Amino acid sequence: MCMIQTGEYRCLEIFMKSAEGKTGKLRIRKHNGTWTEYPAGIKQFRLSRIPVERAAQYEVELMQCQVSVAYLSESERMMETGICFLNYSNGDWIKVDNLQAWYDSPNREQYHFNAFKNWINDPNGLCYFKGYYHMYYQANPHRQEWGHMYWGHTASRDLVHWVHLPYVLEPQQEILEAEDKKGGAFSGSAVALDDEIVFYLTRHLGPMEDTEEETVQYQTMVTSKDGIHFGAETEIIRKPDNTFSFNFRDPKVFLFEGVWQMVLGAKVKGVPSLVRYTSEDMRNWTYQGILLAEYTEGVYTFECPDFFHVDGVFVAVGAWMMYVDEQRRYQPTHYYIGNYKDGVFQVESRGLYDFGGNFYAVQSFFHDGRQIAVGWTADCYLEHVPEENGSYGAMAIPRELSVRNNKLYRKPIREIYSLLGKGICDVAGQNMSVRHLNRNGYYVRIDFADATEFSLLLGESQEGKLWLVREKTRLQIKTEGVKSKYVSFETAVEQVRKIEIFVDRRLTEVFVNDGEEAGTKLFYQDDGDGVFCAAFQWENAVERIRIYEMKGIWR
Repeated sequence: MCMIQTGEYRCLEIFMKSAEGKTGKLRIRKHNGTWTEYPAGIKQFRLSRIPVERAAQYEVELMQCQVSVAYLSESERMMETGICFLNYSNGDWIKVDNLQAWYDSPNREQYHFNAFKNWINDPNGLCYFKGYYHMYYQANPHRQEWGHMYWGHTASRDLVHWVHLPYVLEPQQEILEAEDKKGGAFSGSAVALDDEIVFYLTRHLGPMEDTEEETVQYQTMVTSKDGIHFGAETEIIRKPDNTFSFNFRDPKVFLFEGVWQMVLGAKVKGVPSLVRYTSEDMRNWTYQGILLAEYTEGVYTFECPDFFHVDGVFVAVGAWMMYVDEQRRYQPTHYYIGNYKDGVFQVESRGLYDFGGNFYAVQSFFHDGRQIAVGWTADCYLEHVPEENGSYGAMAIPRELSVRNNKLYRKPIREIYSLLGKGICDVAGQNMSVRHLNRNGYYVRIDFADATEFSLLLGESQEGKLWLVREKTRLQIKTEGVKSKYVSFETAVEQVRKIEIFVDRRLTEVFVNDGEEAGTKLFYQDDGDGVFCAAFQWENAVERIRIYEMKGIWR
């Protein structure tokens, strides 16, 4: 038995699962009061939401069950301070009131959003509502691996500093009561109206190994008045007919010329496709046909689609599931630029969204004159290093999107520069070696006056190294001694005028020429200090090099 002090919170939320062959439960009472019992899940973890009084002390007893994640929620200041996580260790509950210390590991990002612990993937439901940016995300709260999908939730006033908020969506009941099914709340988008947010998402239900006969994906909608408490979920769309595979998912919804539009990732007659629906009332949807078909051999299906208007053109985005390109990159995301009229999208140019190999499931939204995108840093090459209370996955720096010269530009949002800390160096172009960069969180900007080849060392461990290399018109993120060493993460850039590099422990992001190209790469180091070494073919071609420490976002 142990004690919990509730402080300013009015709810205890806890995921519990019974010990094998047992019927577990939690007992709780206000100090010396009457016990109340809450059952643990039998086959899977069950989320119990337990009302408590503020500023009270409770006795809590776990009986024949285990806990994955627990936290206190429902406070008056929750949008500003977030929930309060509880870590159950050695028979006692400890409030995690210092997230900076909790996240302080060589393999935990300090200024990118990542889970309190365990698995996260696709960003979902991005929107701005009543003074806050909201980001929902796919999550398995229980392990550092994919599992039945929940929606986690985080919010921010500036797209940089995030607070953790309660989980909002759970897997279907038939999944939680079975051992031979998988699925849950898959990806989707949000529309922020004046008085509520409307969410659209995919529900997945099927056997552990998907089959066309048994696996079902269907679209649902749900609303919220505050982004935290959700109403009843309603099914709205199933696949139109048997020419569609069960791969039918990830709705992106937006308003265009007074009509609500929905784009879904699908596979129609064996061809990966983005398909389109329309609605007058946001609830009743009519199938309008294929928006875009991708005939490249080897693409299993489209997923995580996006579709938006920027700089006078339309941009469609789709993740190429299970595809391996000529450089051996796995599951790249592609964009398509063109005109959209009368339901027809005419592609005029196309390109790779990120050349680094660890960027996936990108979603964007519009706010205050900007199209802002967030992607998931997917571990496509099985390089994750598990650790106790660690996290699998993080979100990349939000990117502002624009189109120039028929190319999609993806530059880091301006707010990220508020995290620049102490200057480490500011020098004219020269070869250099800076080691023992404090806690391996830093920013580099290099301005070029002329063309030169170069090699930049950005990460180093006993097993391998991470480089950014320029050879002629080729720019390449190169790894040595790690599982992704066989992959060529490269892109062609005619002229490199400016490079920005954000290193955040295991995660590195590279931006070229204010977003003309962007590359994301995971690299696990042995300790907490960073390295930056630069060798240039022509030093006088380098105008200036600046390096800064980056401040963390966890309070």
